[in-house]
Amino acid sequence: VAVVGTDADLSGYGVVIAPMLYMVGRDWAERVEEFVRSGGRFVTTCLSGWVDQTDLAYAGYPGPLRAVTGVWVEEIDALYKDQQNRIIMKQPFGPCRGEYACGRLCDLMHAEAATVLATYGEEFYAGWPAVTENQLGEGYAYYIGTDPEPDFLLHLFRTICADSGITPVLEGSDGVEVRRRSHKDRSFLFVLNHHEEVSRVALPEGRYRDMLSGQELSGEIPLRGLDVRIIEEL
Repeated sequence: VAVVGTDADLSGYGVVIAPMLYMVGRDWAERVEEFVRSGGRFVTTCLSGWVDQTDLAYAGYPGPLRAVTGVWVEEIDALYKDQQNRIIMKQPFGPCRGEYACGRLCDLMHAEAATVLATYGEEFYAGWPAVTENQLGEGYAYYIGTDPEPDFLLHLFRTICADSGITPVLEGSDGVEVRRRSHKDRSFLFVLNHHEEVSRVALPEGRYRDMLSGQELSGEIPLRGLDVRIIEEL
């Protein structure tokens, strides 16, 4: 995972996620379109493409991202803090299925070239698109028109990443962060448990050593709450 600016070269990435990208220049939108046409996956959300670099509003949202996302946003409904809506999947998308809660903002949008993955379940815009997918060239662009519950985002991003050939460094519990770092001919796994409860990760077949204890490891290993392990791949 890398956090980059809008001046970054996107060609080295498989998936680019740009949530609530309020300010979008036309040159960057063109590079996003080129990225998608070349096989990349691009994800953006409500509140994206409202103004250019001079803060001048576009005539319609998501501005210059309209072509790549295949949607046009007519209006936006801002919900009160205690209000919720629902998004209803039209068909399963990986583990995304059934219904999910959403809130805060709900785009009232039209799917022009995009395929509708989910619709709203309530309010006067029930049945309107809430989440879309647009195939462009060899890649896909996704538009999330609301603020869904975390489970939906987890399922959606897992599916998009898997479709791009991006897999976790290690399989394990949610809330466990794993980073691989290499130096010359040595490789290390930094495993951080962000939960206060015990979590587990599964090591693939091979030889491993815990750099803090010197213990050799294999199979599934536990991590205490808020624990960290530095593991060398032997």
